Amino acid sequence: MLTGKTDYVAEIARLFAAEGLAPHTGPLPGGGWGTHAWLAVAGRDQERAQALFQEHQDSMVRREGLPVCNTAADFDAPETECPACQAKFATAGTDRCPSCGLRFR
Repeated sequence: MLTGKTDYVAEIARLFAAEGLAPHTGPLPGGGWGTHAWLAVAGRDQERAQALFQEHQDSMVRREGLPVCNTAADFDAPETECPACQAKFATAGTDRCPSCGLRFR
């Protein structure tokens, strides 16, 4: 299930429908400013929906001129790479990337 601002959830629902999936959506309780909604697909469509969603996310990143990188910082290693800016840094006692400030803990 995906949750988010209503307009973004509607965008993803249109993407899924255009690809032949049957998304189901509805409002999340609370209403008011910044209304949020949920989106779900049938279990049999889950893998395809996840792949389409990831492709959509990657295209938004590329559109901004940024590299698409699916990495995670490995804090069990003596040195790791920041998934946001790709800076290498020592992990001992670190909870933020020393280059971009991304918080890890």
